[in-house]
Order: sequence, then structure tokens, then C-alpha cells
Amino acid sequence: MKSNGTVTGLQLGALTFIFIFSTTIAFLIGPLVKAASFDGWLCILIGGIVGTAIAVLSIRFALRRPNSNLGEYGRKIVGSPVHTCIMLLTAFFYLHLSAYILREFTDFFVPSYLRQTPTLAVAVLVMSVVVALTQSGISALFRFAQGCFIFIGLFFLLKPLFFVSALDTPIWHEIARVHNWKSLWTQTYTIIPWYGELIMLCYVVPHFTSKQKTSRVLWISSMLGTYILIVEFLLIVLFFGPELAGTLIYPALDLTGFIHFGDFLYNLDALIVSIWFMGFFVKLCAIFAIGTLIFSEALSIKNYQPLTAPLAAVVVAISIVMSRNPEELASFFNSSWSTFALALESLTLLYPLVAWARGIRA
Repeated sequence: MKSNGTVTGLQLGALTFIFIFSTTIAFLIGPLVKAASFDGWLCILIGGIVGTAIAVLSIRFALRRPNSNLGEYGRKIVGSPVHTCIMLLTAFFYLHLSAYILREFTDFFVPSYLRQTPTLAVAVLVMSVVVALTQSGISALFRFAQGCFIFIGLFFLLKPLFFVSALDTPIWHEIARVHNWKSLWTQTYTIIPWYGELIMLCYVVPHFTSKQKTSRVLWISSMLGTYILIVEFLLIVLFFGPELAGTLIYPALDLTGFIHFGDFLYNLDALIVSIWFMGFFVKLCAIFAIGTLIFSEALSIKNYQPLTAPLAAVVVAISIVMSRNPEELASFFNSSWSTFALALESLTLLYPLVAWARGIRA
């Protein structure tokens, strides 16, 4: 797939920034507080640096041929059978991840706001909109992320100002030291794949305009997203305490319930959930669109748009049957998802390793 480049550095940074913390804040900070307690912020920082480094390594290799797609020329590096296998497994990972995120959303949204609506109907409606944006092209997805970036970024940058009174607390002394090195490593290991998902960007390198600045943009936007995650984690721990926060299902959303403006506007749940839903939608669209693109390239199909609707149906089906309840879904994530994700994300690293071993130049 050839491209003159239509995705600007700002658009790439906006999508990466939203991608890092959108679903993490809502669904993963609670389990992190429960497992790592005060050490969670350090887990996020170390995991963010390592995971971003892994993703940037693959993307930098793809940038060696900036006008060609790794999904096409990768077979010349590792051989056609191995390349096809890598692409199919990678496509499965991102489509499965789409189903996982969709299931998280329906488990939260349906009981809270649409109690009389079948879960299947909500999942189909969400994926229908995802398909519409995916069929508009990769560039449209990045432009959409840029449009959402201002609202989402501004909200999370201003949010800590509403909790200044909670910052004067002796808990800071506990946050400043490491309590459990084993727990620190275990939880850091689970966080690395959150950032490793950015490896998907190496399959859309031809769309980037500022290819020389891509690595810098990724590092800056990823660390800004990490800053948002750390601030959110600290606010939750300082405001609720680690024991109470560990028992809450959605502590970040519970925290926003205490935000109000003056004496006339106390309940901002609808506004906050709307802003969060924008971030969720951006991440879901990015993962599904690039997963569909990788799948089409694995089958040597030039145009991926006709595959979007069938694959969206597969994603909906997987999201419905992947677990019986939210507890079972969380158990899968806590027990085996990190190893599963790291193993499949690392497949892309085979290209630079084999190229180096064979002495293949750009």
C-alpha cells in the first residue's frame, strides 16, 4: 500500500495520547490500586517507559521504508509462510482486543444507563458506528482523534484543580517509598502490554507526513498520557485511600462524582461520561481499523473496507461469549492476559531481528 502521507504529527500525537489512558482510567486503575496500593504510580511510570520503548523499536524499523507497508514487504524478510502467520496472529490479537474493550464498555454502560436495553443491541450499535468511521479510511480516524483531543485533554488537565484540598495529606509519605518490590514487578509486567499495543502503528507508517519526528512524537504523547494516568492514580489514592479505592469497581468514575461548579451544577456525570466515551471510541476505532487492515494484508486483499462489517460482527460475537460476567472477564485479565498480549505484540519484533541477522539493509 503506497501513500504520500496524510497523517500529521499532531494527529499522531493526539491519537497516541488518547490511546494511552482512555480505557485504562475507567477499567484498569481500580485493579491496580487493589494489587499495588501506593506503589501503583511507579508501576505505571516504569511500565510506560518500557512498553513505549518496545513499540518505538518496531516503528523505527518500519520507518526504514517509510513509503511501503510492513504488512506487504515483511514477507521478503521472514518468508511468506512466517509472515502470513505473524499477520494473522497479530490481526487476531487486535480484533480480540476490540471485543475485550467492547465487552468492558457494555458491562459498564448497560447496567448504569440502559438497563432495559439488550447488551447485544448496544454492542451492535457501537460497532456500527465504528465500522462507518473505519470505512472512511485511516486518515479520517486520525483526524477524528485530533478533534476529540482538545476536549479530552483539557478536561483531564483541569480535573486535578478540583481536588486541591485533598492533596494536603500524610499519605504523601507512603507514596514516596516502595513498599513491595515483588508486587511492583508483577504489576509493572501487566502494564507493559498497555503501551505495547502501540506496535500497531508500524503497519500504517506510510500515512505519516513527519516521518523523521515520529519517534519523538510518540514518546512525548505517550509520556503525556502516562502523566494523566499517574495524576489520576494519585488523586484516587489520596481522595479514597488505597483500601476503599481497591473495593470500588470504577474508582475514577466515582471520583468525578465529587466535581461540581459552584452551588448550581453538582452532577456532572453525564458530561464526564460523554468525554470519557469519546476517548473509548477513539481507541476502539483505532484498534479495530488497524486490526482489519492487518487481516486484509495477511490475505493479500488490497481493499480492507469490505471486510469491516463481517469482522465487526465477529468482534460483537466474541465480546458476548468471551465471559459470563464482569468478574470472569477481570479474572482472565489478571491471570493470563499480560503474557498473552506480550507474546503476540512481540511477534512484530521478529522483523528487525531477522533483518539484522540476515544483514538486510533499508
